[in-house]
Amino acid sequence: MQNSAFVTLIKRVHIDEAHFIYTAGIDNYGLAAFRRAWSRLTEFRIRLSKHTSFQALSGTQPPHIKRIIKEHLLFTPEKLCSVELSSNRPNIAYATHPIVGELSNFRNLDFLVPQDCALGSIQIPKTIVFHDDSDEASSAAIYLDHRLSLSLQNKGIVQHYHGGMSKEYLTKVYKDFRKPDGTCQILHATKGASTAQFFLRT
Repeated sequence: MQNSAFVTLIKRVHIDEAHFIYTAGIDNYGLAAFRRAWSRLTEFRIRLSKHTSFQALSGTQPPHIKRIIKEHLLFTPEKLCSVELSSNRPNIAYATHPIVGELSNFRNLDFLVPQDCALGSIQIPKTIVFHDDSDEASSAAIYLDHRLSLSLQNKGIVQHYHGGMSKEYLTKVYKDFRKPDGTCQILHATKGASTAQFFLRT
């Protein structure tokens, strides 16, 4: 950034997963920012030429997130081109599941391992459950694993995945989960899994 000749060569900046400006870059709900670098894109933009084009890509831009993205990237209404496409796909079905009591009441997750699955008579679909903290992710994984028949418990069908685990463990579990024929069917993870902070380490 100290080399002005180089800076003038930057003509376009494309930012994928731009919703992380809001979800990871700023303090939210009393929690400190998870990846504060996302909120520093404003500093980056003002160092570039005013003729440098910026593009923010995301599949998660409800109004409150979109507002923060526009503020941090210094988008002005008169120069902003917004392209919005439907997220409806023929292979996606939307559903809601009501929570009874607190999130820590893991009986709310019983539908993920119904009785037929617990007995091993039908396959459990690949599922990721995101949790707010690592203890909850671990406890939920233990709870669902105990819903399986004794012969299927502790086989790796249900796993937890968070920053407190070793790099070797995270790599092994993720590789197994992503394989169509892998053992892990249900992955209880924290938001670290959504930002790929572990996935991309080699």
